[in-house]
Amino acid sequence: MFENSDRDWETYGAENPYFGVISNEKFLSENLNEASRLDFWRSGQDDIEVVFQNIREHIDPDFQPVHALDFGCGVGRLLFALSSRCERVTGVDVSRSMLAEATREAAKKGIDNVTLIESRDCGELGENTFCLVHSYIVFQHIPEDRGYAILDKLLASLRSGGIGVLHFTFSNSRFRYWKLIRRIPFNKQLRNLMQGKPLNAPHMQMNEYELGIIMKKLWTLGVKNCHVVLTDHGVLGAIVYFRKA
Repeated sequence: MFENSDRDWETYGAENPYFGVISNEKFLSENLNEASRLDFWRSGQDDIEVVFQNIREHIDPDFQPVHALDFGCGVGRLLFALSSRCERVTGVDVSRSMLAEATREAAKKGIDNVTLIESRDCGELGENTFCLVHSYIVFQHIPEDRGYAILDKLLASLRSGGIGVLHFTFSNSRFRYWKLIRRIPFNKQLRNLMQGKPLNAPHMQMNEYELGIIMKKLWTLGVKNCHVVLTDHGVLGAIVYFRKA
């Protein structure tokens, strides 16, 4: 069995959806309580506030999106925060179980301007649809070749004059080792055995992207300026803010 990231994310969605979004033990299903849930949703509001601060300061001080997309929305941590700032929001995720949890939470919170799409490659999004296309700590879990193809779909779905806020990891000291080993049959089972985990416990891939490839894609869209925020959450990354020409 070769490593299948989609299957792993569906396992996280079914067994530990909140931990699958933020890998902190307090978000494991057996540890979830009222306080940890509150922390989870508050973190989404805080992160989206920072996104809009950066957009206002570096891209457009008057930006007010009508329709926003959150790629890799999971259970809705960032999507629901976006929903209070936009007329409509769309969340895309590969995990049916994650989206089922997002549906339950939206109903519980009384959020009715959300559309959820289960998709492997974002082919359903169409072109020139969204004022804001956003993704955070998602591409890092997608193999690069597939990620670049998805990026093309996201960029096409962004309206002219729309703003993109996309996060990519670009340096992971263990990446080259895992890139080789993940192609070996039953590698996940062997790793889990060595770590004392159940044989089919899900694994979070961590991939790295070439920022030069990403910048060239933006350049072909007519992007002249962008704002970059560097990140470090065990691997180095960059959040790229830009306006589509």
